[in-house]
Amino acid sequence: MQSKALVLCLHAACALTLTRRSLGAGLALRPLAAFAAPPQADEAAAVDAALRSFNRGDYGGALEAWVRLTALAPESALYWSNRGTCELILGSNSATLGARPTGEPLRLLEAAVASLERADGLPGPTDALALNNLGNAKAVLLDWPGAALAYDASDAAATAARDRAFASLPALNRACVALELGEPEDAARRTATLLRRDPNIIDGHALEAALKYRAGDATGAEAAYAKVCVPAVGSPDGFRAPKPGIGGTEFCEFYASADAVRGRWTPTAVDAYATFLASRDTRARVAADTRPFGELP
Repeated sequence: MQSKALVLCLHAACALTLTRRSLGAGLALRPLAAFAAPPQADEAAAVDAALRSFNRGDYGGALEAWVRLTALAPESALYWSNRGTCELILGSNSATLGARPTGEPLRLLEAAVASLERADGLPGPTDALALNNLGNAKAVLLDWPGAALAYDASDAAATAARDRAFASLPALNRACVALELGEPEDAARRTATLLRRDPNIIDGHALEAALKYRAGDATGAEAAYAKVCVPAVGSPDGFRAPKPGIGGTEFCEFYASADAVRGRWTPTAVDAYATFLASRDTRARVAADTRPFGELP
């Protein structure tokens, strides 16, 4: 499976966190506004050109620009972070998740690690996004212990910054990596913690289903999977709050295939989810409580 959609949720260009609020949001590079102090006009113009190249999908052109900018200002963590992100995208686009990359993809991914580690080592606030991308690069390189450390650091940085929505991404990635490290109980514990912190992350419920089935809890797996399909039920009179729900028909259909997570989760996590789905009766429908409000208890 080509890693174009890698987000481990594993790809820097996509970095999906599937929730009821959004089916996915693309990770942009850090913008010019991220500077602590405005750069000189010519430097700012170069940054603007690099961002425009990235936003139109010209990652090679964007990388060339960031390479020039890191040479111009080697102490800029922002420049190194954005350079590493472009190297990660270009490297992972030509790699296969679960297989050790070679050739140019390997060179680019190793360069991404070096750039992102340099960004993290420079003075300034800890960048949760850059650390998550560092975890992504190490995961594509099959450096699971290194990926685990980077995701933990990203989660901690996002939590400290009170960016709870972003923190869910490295937390989910870290749970998947626990499976690659041969720690299924840790993966289950991390997933449960993630869902307590962010109950709207649908990927988390799908992963919980896979982990429960893998542990022999078929009933618990079905209960977790059902949450993917439960829609919000609106009040017919408009005066009462909607009945809580995080999923719905579109999510239920999307997650009925392991393709929903393939290329975004680690190989063992994908296999676990595929095994769970294969255990289900394909004719079965997940029961969701969609009774009118007048019938609710």
